[in-house]
Formats: sequence, C-alpha cells, structure tokens
Amino acid sequence: MKVEVCMWNSCKSKFSEYIVKRLQNDAKKFGYKKLEICEWTCMWECRKGPNIKVNNWDIQHRSEPAKVSKTVQNELLKKK
Repeated sequence: MKVEVCMWNSCKSKFSEYIVKRLQNDAKKFGYKKLEICEWTCMWECRKGPNIKVNNWDIQHRSEPAKVSKTVQNELLKKK
C-alpha cells in the first residue's frame, strides 16, 4: 500500500509532517510491512491541504493524522 503525502509549504504549515510521522509510527507499532510512505513536493491543491493519496486514488483533502491512520489501517486489514 502506497501513501503519498504532500510536503510543500502550504501543506507542511498545516502539519502534513505529522501525518508522515504518525504513519511511520503505525508501521513500526503494527508491523505494516507493505506500507510505503512517500513525501511529495506538491499536489497542486494547496488551499485544501494537507493533501494525501492512498494507492493512487484521488487526492484526499484536509487530512488529519488520526483519520489517515485509520484509513490506512482499514485498507491494510482488507488485504489480509
């Protein structure tokens, strides 16, 4: 599973780095071996940030660390 997180200034000012940290911690805590976390320069939706993509789906806007964590957990559980 691939999660792309925008790390450009606008998203970063809205705490996108905490999304990355939360996912990294989740990967260690729950042993997510198939989780790939990618930092992107910009997703061109700055006003709606922080922005993420999960498995190349449409961009998800106004993302929150806990919400992203739950989404990833649910998707990984579906694949087991």
